[in-house]
Amino acid sequence: MNIKQLAKDPLAQLGAGLSGIVALLNPEVFFALFDALLASGPQIFSVVSVSALTLPQVLPPTSTADWVVVGAAVLFIGYLTQQVLANLDRAT
Repeated sequence: MNIKQLAKDPLAQLGAGLSGIVALLNPEVFFALFDALLASGPQIFSVVSVSALTLPQVLPPTSTADWVVVGAAVLFIGYLTQQVLANLDRAT
């Protein structure tokens, strides 16, 4: 899915509209979420890097070493997701 297809997606348009309404009605929540996501930038970058650059090289796993890399990546992504969610909880 590219950007043009995403812009035409009704669900994406609904999500963008709802988030715009929330931002207008309650900007403190929007700013808190933005601050939390900004504080979680390194973790989000790491998750995207592992997901997009490392995992495709070993998927589907064919050897024991590939399975170890996939397992470590899943644990790492889970740990970073927990940190991002903790930042969101602290901000809101």
